[in-house]
Amino acid sequence: MAELPVSRRSLLRSAALAAVLPAFLAACGSAGDTPAAPGQSGLDVLRVALPSSIGTLDAAKEAGIMNYVVALLVQEALVGVGQDGSLQPSLAESWTRKDAKTYVYELRSGVTFSDGSALTAEDVVASLGLHARKGSTTAFAYAYANVDTIEATGPAQVTITLKSPDASFAWTPSPGTLLVTSAKFIEATGERIGTPEGRLLGTGPYKVAEFAPDSHVTLERNDAWWGGKAPFRQIKIDFIPEESTRLLAMRGDSVDVALNVPAEQIDQWQTIPDVQLKTAGDRSLVTLAFNTAKKPWNDVHVRRAVAHAVDREGIVKSVLRGHGQVAATIPDPAQWGGALTAGEVTGLYATIPQYGFDLAKAKAELAQSATPEGFSDVLTYPSSGPQLGRAALTLAENLKGLGITLEVKEVPLEQWIADLGKHGSGIYLGWYFATTGDPAEYVQQLLHGSAVGQNGTNIAEYDNDEVTGLLDRAKSSTDDAARAKLLGEALVKAAADVPYQPLWWGESATAFGKGVTADGFGPYFFVGPWAAKVAAR
Repeated sequence: MAELPVSRRSLLRSAALAAVLPAFLAACGSAGDTPAAPGQSGLDVLRVALPSSIGTLDAAKEAGIMNYVVALLVQEALVGVGQDGSLQPSLAESWTRKDAKTYVYELRSGVTFSDGSALTAEDVVASLGLHARKGSTTAFAYAYANVDTIEATGPAQVTITLKSPDASFAWTPSPGTLLVTSAKFIEATGERIGTPEGRLLGTGPYKVAEFAPDSHVTLERNDAWWGGKAPFRQIKIDFIPEESTRLLAMRGDSVDVALNVPAEQIDQWQTIPDVQLKTAGDRSLVTLAFNTAKKPWNDVHVRRAVAHAVDREGIVKSVLRGHGQVAATIPDPAQWGGALTAGEVTGLYATIPQYGFDLAKAKAELAQSATPEGFSDVLTYPSSGPQLGRAALTLAENLKGLGITLEVKEVPLEQWIADLGKHGSGIYLGWYFATTGDPAEYVQQLLHGSAVGQNGTNIAEYDNDEVTGLLDRAKSSTDDAARAKLLGEALVKAAADVPYQPLWWGESATAFGKGVTADGFGPYFFVGPWAAKVAAR
């Protein structure tokens, strides 16, 4: 969840945009890349516009949503995520949970990497080992802290044994926290994995031909993909952070797929002839996070004051144009799967403490704090999420009346991700995208006491023994109903302490140009080899 350097981004926003844009359009529409005309078939090159650049192809180093969008066309996991959020076979054609701590995966036969080498159990073990080894600092390491052993227990069999039972572990070897490569590639490439020189190696439908971090990625079809022949010979992915530039590129028929269409531009995109704009609740969460270990945010009255100063309903209505839902807590209601019925989720959420928009209550809370006259701080947001910036500006305006000066600052996505990992600021905007159908996915990451500290996922530095105990019991439970009850209790308890003020559950919009269409667009569309579901029309 990376962005052009400031100098280049500023150029696109300057008066020079008029001069830059035609050159960009010409480059995108160069000879050999033109899509088939209406009525023709066989689009050869798929042209994709991403709303930010990425600093590395390796999602284990920079686990941003756009890193996944690229990497999951090249690499795959042991298990996949279906359209409904359920676990599906991928590189493992089957798996079993032998006991509360042991998972056995049977690998699919006939799978090869794009370099022609066969996938083996040793390759999977090596890929898992990158994150499970002691001292690992990858972005996925947190998910493997409970792993005891990983073994190749047969030529096509991998067995993972946990230190203690964990009901959520079945989701761990899915795309969100595992991307398989070969043991030979790991040894030969090392720290260069994901760089323009090292690139990636995987078993997916495409392979990396070229990577320029501030410009583009070019992928070529992997004709040996076990899933069949991918629909496009080549995919050209350009990083276009400027919203208006993406819109003009689609108007000029210079891109086929554009991600992250801004809510305030949806009406404009819908007027482009023959362009399909597909929207879906994406299980994403945007939340304020308060660093409970840093003054003045360690004061619960400060946190409550700021929470009361957020007009969440107004933000959803004006900033998101209704394309989202006010978040009552961390997990989206639809992410509870079979653990709770819709009615049970509604009942649970009704018990979670809420901090509605009320400036009088905000003033009263601040008056009880150690800083009743107010204070100053900085709130950053990623340049790929302008809606986050607009929401932050509305908050900053409301806080002025309390004596709180909040400087809202846009930063490149890769810097924003790095800063989240440092836990050095007092207030953050968290932006999370579900990669599983497990309700505990965000809850464990954001509330568990073991996830505090630099590079931890608990960016609020929230360490409550009771909440952590509830989450530990939920992890070890094998009964869905009992597990859901424990997670719910943790959410209720934590909300009283206000380490986070959830803002909204998101809805994403993706534009498909006149030459293409997509099958099965939904919350998990991009959590897998998504281009295989795009076709010429």
